[in-house]
Amino acid sequence: MADIPQEVFALPLFEKLNPKQKKLVESEASLEVCPADTVFAHQSEYLARFCVILQGGVTMYRKEGGETKVLGAFGQKDWFGELGALSNQPEPATLRADTRTTFLVCEQALFKQLYKNKHFKGLVDETYRRLSLSVHLRVAPIFKSLSPAELRAIESHVSMVEYDKGRVIAEEGGEADAIYLVRSGAVSCTKDGGKSILGYHMANSSFGERALTGQKAWPGTYETMAPTAVLKVSVSVFRDVFAQEPRVLDVLARTAGFIIAEEMGETTGVFDIAHDDSAFSADELEVMVGKQSVKGGEALVIDMHSCVRCNACVEACVSVHDDRVPRLSKTGTRVVHKETGHTVTLATSCYNCEIPECMMACEYGAIRRDVQGLIRYVWDNCVGCQMCSTACPYGVISMTPPPRAGETEPSFQRHWFLQTIPFIGKRFGGSHRADAKKDEGTSEEKAVGKLRGVESRGKAIKCDLCAGLPFEACVYNCPTQAIVRINPEKVLTGRDSRGLLPKH
Repeated sequence: MADIPQEVFALPLFEKLNPKQKKLVESEASLEVCPADTVFAHQSEYLARFCVILQGGVTMYRKEGGETKVLGAFGQKDWFGELGALSNQPEPATLRADTRTTFLVCEQALFKQLYKNKHFKGLVDETYRRLSLSVHLRVAPIFKSLSPAELRAIESHVSMVEYDKGRVIAEEGGEADAIYLVRSGAVSCTKDGGKSILGYHMANSSFGERALTGQKAWPGTYETMAPTAVLKVSVSVFRDVFAQEPRVLDVLARTAGFIIAEEMGETTGVFDIAHDDSAFSADELEVMVGKQSVKGGEALVIDMHSCVRCNACVEACVSVHDDRVPRLSKTGTRVVHKETGHTVTLATSCYNCEIPECMMACEYGAIRRDVQGLIRYVWDNCVGCQMCSTACPYGVISMTPPPRAGETEPSFQRHWFLQTIPFIGKRFGGSHRADAKKDEGTSEEKAVGKLRGVESRGKAIKCDLCAGLPFEACVYNCPTQAIVRINPEKVLTGRDSRGLLPKH
C-alpha cells in the first residue's frame, strides 16, 4: 500500500481528524492514479468507497431518458462516493478523469470510522445534500412516483436526523406525520409493548407512507436498534410544496396506498407465531434449536404418508413465476408428527421468520417484513450480493439470472390459473424466457456486477407465498392434500387445533 503524503492531513476534510483516525488513514487508505479519459465509476455501479481528489479533475455525467447530461465537475480537494460508502447506494453518475488524476481511496469500513468525526461528517453531509440527496430519496418507493423536478422541490425541506441506540422515533398510536428513510443503522417496529414484531427497517428502508393516506396513527412503536441516521420529510411539506398541484398529492396518496396494501399482506397466508413451554425430546430439540426451526413462522409441511410423489407442487410453483425458477424444494428436515404418527417433511421453503436474519444481513434495503410476517423482496434494490442467502439458516434463498433488457420484476403468467391445474397446466405454459437456452442473455445481462470481489449471480428469490394469487399454487395443486402450511412447533407437539394435517 502506498504511503499517504502528510499533505493529505492539511486538506479541509482531514485537518481535524484525531490522532487515531489519522493513523487509520495512513494504514487503511490507498492511492490510485488514473490516466486521462479513464472511466472509474459507472452510473448505477455499486462501489461503496469514498474518494478524494488529490490531483487532477473529474467530470460527472448522468444518463436520463436516453439523454446524457453533464452534471458538474470535481477538482483538487473535492470528493465523491459518500452515498455508496454510507448507504450502499449505486453511483448517481458516471465519473471520467479529465486529466491524469490521483485519488485517495477510503473503503467503506474506513469511511464509516472517519464519519464519526464531527468536522469530517459536516463537510461530507453538506456535499451529500447538494449532490446526492435527490438520488437517495428515490430508494423509497413513495418517492419513485415523483419527477426529478418534483423531488428537487422538496429537497430543501428534508431533515437529516440522527438517533442513538434505543431511541423511540414514533410511538404506537401517535400521530403519523412524517416519512422516514433509514440512511444507516436499523429500526424495529413493535406493538403491544413489544410483544408483537411488525417489522424491521434497515439501511435504505422507509416507513411512514401511511401518513399520506389520511391514516393518522402509527401502527407500532419505531425504535432504533443501533445508532441510526434517517432522512425525514414531514407530511406538511408535501401539502405546502404541492398545494397548487393536487395531481401530485393524489399520485402520492395512491402510491402510499399500494405500499400499505403490500405491507398489510393482502395476499395469502396468515402467520401465527406460537410459543409454548412444551418439553421436547433430544431429536425434537435438534430440529427446533439445532436446525433453528423454532425461529420460523409457518413451515411448508409435506405429509409423506399421503404424498404420491407426483411433483405437482413443484411444477405449480414453476408455472406461476415468469423466470421458471422453483421457489420450493421437497427436501428438508423429516420428523414424526405426534398426532398422526406420519413422517412429515419441513420442506425447504421460506419460514418468514419472526427475526429474519436475511433482512438483518441486507444492507441495500432489498428485504422487508410486513405486518403479517411476510418477508418480501424489493426487486430493484437487490444487487445480488448473496448476503441474505448466506445468512438464511434454512438455505431457502437462491439466485435467478437478471431479466432481459426491458423486463422488470418477474410477474405471474397470463394464464396462471390454467397453469396451476395439476398435470395439464403445463399445456398453458406458453413461451418462457428460461426455456430458451435458450435465452442465456448478453454478457452485460449475466454480469449484474461485482460487489466486494464477489461475482453476482443475479437477483435473490425465495418463496413469496404466490403473492398476488388467491392461494398458494403448491398447496392448491396437491391432489392428495398432503402439503400444508403449519407452525413447525405444532408438528412436534401435535397441537394442531386447526386440523391442517390430513388424518388417514
